[in-house]
Amino acid sequence: MTVDIKLIRAGQMYRYYLRQTVVGDGRRPARTPLRAAQEQAGVPAGRWMGRGLAALGLAPGEEVTEAQLRNLFGERGRHPDADRIEAARLAAGDSPKKAFKAGALGRRVTVTGVDFVFRPQPTIYLLRALGDEETRLVIEAAHEYAIVRVLEWIEDEVAAIRYGKDGIYRVRPPGGLVAARFRHYEARSGRPLLHEHVLLSVKGQRLDGTWGSIHTLALHENTVAASALYNELVAAEVCEVLGLATEPRTVTEGRRPVMEIAGVPYELIRWTARRSDQIASCLSELEHEYVTAVDDDGEPRFLPVVSERARAKLNQIAARKTRPPKKGKARSLAQLRADWKASAIRTSGVPAGVISSLLEYARAAAAAIRARVAAVVDIALAAVDVTATVFVMNNGGRFHRRHLLAEARRHLALVLRGRRREPGLDDQVVAAAISTYCLDISEPKTVRGLEAGYRLYTARWSLSALTARRRTPAVPDPDRQPPADPGEPAAPRPPGQDAGEWEIPRIPLQYERAVLAGAAVREKLRTTVVRGRGYDIARHQQAAMPEQLLGPAAADPEGDGQEPKVEVEEAIDFKELRALKASRTDVEALDFTAEQLRRATEIFTKAGDEAAARKKKYTDPQDASAPHPVRKDDQRAHRPQQPDRHRGPEAGR
Repeated sequence: MTVDIKLIRAGQMYRYYLRQTVVGDGRRPARTPLRAAQEQAGVPAGRWMGRGLAALGLAPGEEVTEAQLRNLFGERGRHPDADRIEAARLAAGDSPKKAFKAGALGRRVTVTGVDFVFRPQPTIYLLRALGDEETRLVIEAAHEYAIVRVLEWIEDEVAAIRYGKDGIYRVRPPGGLVAARFRHYEARSGRPLLHEHVLLSVKGQRLDGTWGSIHTLALHENTVAASALYNELVAAEVCEVLGLATEPRTVTEGRRPVMEIAGVPYELIRWTARRSDQIASCLSELEHEYVTAVDDDGEPRFLPVVSERARAKLNQIAARKTRPPKKGKARSLAQLRADWKASAIRTSGVPAGVISSLLEYARAAAAAIRARVAAVVDIALAAVDVTATVFVMNNGGRFHRRHLLAEARRHLALVLRGRRREPGLDDQVVAAAISTYCLDISEPKTVRGLEAGYRLYTARWSLSALTARRRTPAVPDPDRQPPADPGEPAAPRPPGQDAGEWEIPRIPLQYERAVLAGAAVREKLRTTVVRGRGYDIARHQQAAMPEQLLGPAAADPEGDGQEPKVEVEEAIDFKELRALKASRTDVEALDFTAEQLRRATEIFTKAGDEAAARKKKYTDPQDASAPHPVRKDDQRAHRPQQPDRHRGPEAGR
């Protein structure tokens, strides 16, 4: 994710933000005013944002002062200008108690806010760090625009003030929220890393004008959806203004690809990934300790394989262990950009000419991508992919609407390749997925369970219908230590080999299974349903790939020769249909003529009929009625889990 969230508590946590975060993650000198410390650190002043500022008498874009931060986040949720309000009330003759209460925003709280950290993809902040001044301003404007849009979505769809007994009732804050943002330019390692700390106050105004507290759990639950929205928006703005495009890049084998700006060399990303290398090295050591750990009786403490959940926790431990200290002497942005460019030319391995003309190389790659990839969003296909992915990647195949929304935004970013989309398209995909492929299995016991965001869903398919394909077995390497069997304790690491050279057994990643599930569902709809919804999906899928042709089905090589041969028909030249109308994302944007539509429909119908006929011919009724044997691992996957001495909080699911 590119959006992180942390709680801000009155006391020590707030003092940490006031001493370091608001001055660019440096160390604020003692007794130095906030604005002077920010100038010394080379970072801009904090700015207010959010629709809730109007109720406080503030305006978006105003500078954040130290006293305002202390009142709102350090004094357990008071008015940012509580000092001025209290002084005015005292001057008017109010008692100190009444004057103090006038500056309060409802009840005093311990958790005063949350810290959202927004950072774009590496290729975007690399273009900002190594590009010219115009490129920097465009990227920073896109970064700020995306943050504003995400905050608006949180205000409208996520944030809620609890009330009633045990907080069972919730209401959206009609006036919006209040936040202070602080921009940083570099990482702890000194490499470029554009990121923004958005300190969001938990205080919100109700309909009657009183102040309540935002439910922070809802903010945590929707962080993934917020991250997907931010990624999609910032990439679209940068690509549209600068004439770029995005492409999927696999960072870790088996995990979800990351959408990056096309044309930016991978070596430059590795140049900024000093922390990633340190974490990966430490993670290998921790994984080895995990699979070989035993208790006092010599029994394994954990499963002898590293589950995905355990790997995530070990990764957090590795990140903390390898975290470098805060930076020392502050440098201006101009000096930082000059140093970054010199360091990239000297140590990244990328030619200096490419680094100096990075934007031109990215534009050339974007032109090639946009010439051959049509950004056509098919809601029917998107609903299939989104539902299958969420179904597999969530525990027990149960999920909420927010999971579908986050996956829909990822799907749109993959399909659009950096183009802007119509507002509300992600909600349309989610609505299609829920109405067509999801079952509502909610059994609400509280009022909150009746809300649309907390309805519980599962897919209309079963896990047995989404059988994963077996991989081709790899050729064994005689010089490599074989992995331990999942049912046996892990063998000790061979002497003389580092952790990275010893293969640690791991449970397959969920995203691999999710991709196979989506492919299985699409194939089932395409081959078994000729008319109706499945036929429409197959037709739209072909329309979304204008350079490809769904020609007539080839003759079956195992046929008996009695069927007539299929005539070879003239191919449809889809290359002439690449041009899309401006800012369109639907199939109707393709300039099909009536004759081309008729011919395409005939080809698709004929191919579907022939596929259905072959399937019917070669399906043995006896085999279809006979019960199929069930593998042992399938039985284990579907029966209720039994107690296991190795199962614990770290066990794989």
